[in-house]
Amino acid sequence: MSFFHIESSTINDAWFMCLTTLMNHGNETGNLKYFRDHPVLIQVNEPKITPIHPAFPMDQSDIDVINHYICSGEKEDLVCHPWTKLYYHRIFDEPNSQMRYLLKQLKRETPSGKTQISLWDKNIDQEAEVSPCTQIIWCRVRQGAIEMHVHAHSSDAYKKLLMNLQEFIALQHYIADQLELEVGKYFHFIDSCHLHNKDLEAIEKALL
Repeated sequence: MSFFHIESSTINDAWFMCLTTLMNHGNETGNLKYFRDHPVLIQVNEPKITPIHPAFPMDQSDIDVINHYICSGEKEDLVCHPWTKLYYHRIFDEPNSQMRYLLKQLKRETPSGKTQISLWDKNIDQEAEVSPCTQIIWCRVRQGAIEMHVHAHSSDAYKKLLMNLQEFIALQHYIADQLELEVGKYFHFIDSCHLHNKDLEAIEKALL
């Protein structure tokens, strides 16, 4: 089974292209939960935070809160997505803050394979109701810019994917600002990028 490679200059176009490709060409699942399910690599060549695509089923105000929170930890009570709260604490919490260590490693003159943040904790997540879909954030400095790779085991392409692209690209900008570097390309790997059967009618309307 091959994967879909979605490449675009903007977040919104990448999301809509992924949604369309998955709907039209994704694998049938043979189960009652997912209508389509396929491995996907999304590449955004000019990652910038812009207003969300009008077809995405979340309010812009909720997206704005999430994008600010993932970098600052502020106004957690207003964050509507429990996984975002989990991601922030796994990324930033002390002791041994993964963000602090990542920034330290990215400042090295010699590239390091340790420039990653792991979001899975076996001591908690194996039995947790809310466990991280996103597994790894990995960054490198390429030609004076921060390139980010995000790897998720799954993503709801209709209801969640654009939010995830927004929040992690917001984090990419934060990292670049901390290091006084430019923002490079963004790559988002998804093992199971899926569409739910229950959302099929809404997805068809979104693609009109």
